[in-house]
Amino acid sequence: MTASSATLYRQPVQLTRDAHAGCRVAPVCDWGIARGLNAVPLTAIECTEAAREFPIAFVPAGQDAQGRVRVSPVALLGLREGENLFVGPSGEWLATYLPAFLRRFPFAYTDNGAGALDLVVDAAWPGFGGDAGEVVLDAAGEPTPVLQAVRQLLDNFERETVRTRVFCDRLVALDLLRGGEIQGTLPDGQPLNAGGFYMVDEARLATLPDEAVIELHRLGLLGLLHAHRVSMGHVQTLARRLGVQ
Repeated sequence: MTASSATLYRQPVQLTRDAHAGCRVAPVCDWGIARGLNAVPLTAIECTEAAREFPIAFVPAGQDAQGRVRVSPVALLGLREGENLFVGPSGEWLATYLPAFLRRFPFAYTDNGAGALDLVVDAAWPGFGGDAGEVVLDAAGEPTPVLQAVRQLLDNFERETVRTRVFCDRLVALDLLRGGEIQGTLPDGQPLNAGGFYMVDEARLATLPDEAVIELHRLGLLGLLHAHRVSMGHVQTLARRLGVQ
């Protein structure tokens, strides 16, 4: 799991037929669980739709086998640590689009250390294991259509995450990203400085050789870069929510 996952999932446990036969899961209606997330990961396929509402930035995501920096696209949900400006006072989600990272909750896949993925569920979430919602494992411990749909969502998310990683590795290899920073002043006079992310280097993109541009087009990366560039205008939307001057 990512750091965001660790914040969202308070008590992840492996879903098993022995422990969870007959358990139910209710739809997530209260997104107060995500109130402390100021960013969530996105897959490349989501970026065009997400760009309509959120700033999309790139953040460090470890290193590859050769020690090169890896990056991952994220939807910025706030400008300060631990602050999500898209969760309302009653836990309502204040955007039209809900990233797949959140849609999969309370379920997720986690690496079991043996080259496979285990299906886990957040046992601390009150919508799991109660009397409300749909059964995920029947009395015999067999997956129901509800759980099959969950697995399909998780499989798609993992597949698109791998695809996105390949895309982002290419952006790094072409040196198309530069450090970004958001600066402003809060109504109480305190400075706001948000950094630690990357954005497209417009000058570098403009001077790419034709063959590299064609490669990006064929990979579908030009669309991703365009969505990112357009989305950064939403930083002002987040600033207005905070009253940044």
